[in-house]
Amino acid sequence: MKKVISLFLSVAMLLSIVSVVDFSAYASVKTGKCGDNVTYSLDTETGVLTISGTGKMTDYSYSSSPFCNDTKIKVVTIDYGVTSIGDFAFFNCTSLTSVTIPDSVTSIGYAAFKNCRSLTSVTIPNSVTIIWDQAFCFCKSLTSITIPNSVTSLYFLVAQV
Repeated sequence: MKKVISLFLSVAMLLSIVSVVDFSAYASVKTGKCGDNVTYSLDTETGVLTISGTGKMTDYSYSSSPFCNDTKIKVVTIDYGVTSIGDFAFFNCTSLTSVTIPDSVTSIGYAAFKNCRSLTSVTIPNSVTIIWDQAFCFCKSLTSITIPNSVTSLYFLVAQV
């Protein structure tokens, strides 16, 4: 009988300890692929999206990007090694306020930041040579964009309010 009571008390204590452990911190990071050798990590609590790896991001269609319409994304940081920002990559990320583009990026895809209404400024590094059509179209809060002399191809609508 003492063994049964002891076992019962041990299980009860274990359950009480497990119930106070907060496992939600582990569920706040969303990860995946966005290129052959490019991955992403989104901290859904802070809204920080980090793109890392080497090579090109995937070119997406109108609504196929894993970030399309995501209102949790506030900051995008692209790590050195990523060479392009894909078509429609951040389309309609209406809470996005800032993006960091490294010197390894050479092109910004079609409508890559289209309708990112909270994006306020963008600095494009000297490594970028192509900015595709509508890359920053309907970015209504965009008050500053620095385009270096290295950009040799600038297609149609870059910024439209």
